[in-house]
Amino acid sequence: MASEYVADALTHRVLVCFERPDRPLVLEYAATFSEAWEFATAAAQVGLTVRVDRRVRKELRQLPCRRLWH
Repeated sequence: MASEYVADALTHRVLVCFERPDRPLVLEYAATFSEAWEFATAAAQVGLTVRVDRRVRKELRQLPCRRLWH
């Protein structure tokens, strides 16, 4: 059975910032354009600080639960 999910190019870096008393925690992920912007929009609604840019590096992990952000 063929998957309906089509892998697009991971062209965007997503930075998620969690404010902590001692120092902020910043997580970086690679995502497609649509995943990055859908995630950023949803994260902003719950108060997370998210930045999206095109500085993707090959060692970045893919955005968790990518299918949710299509």
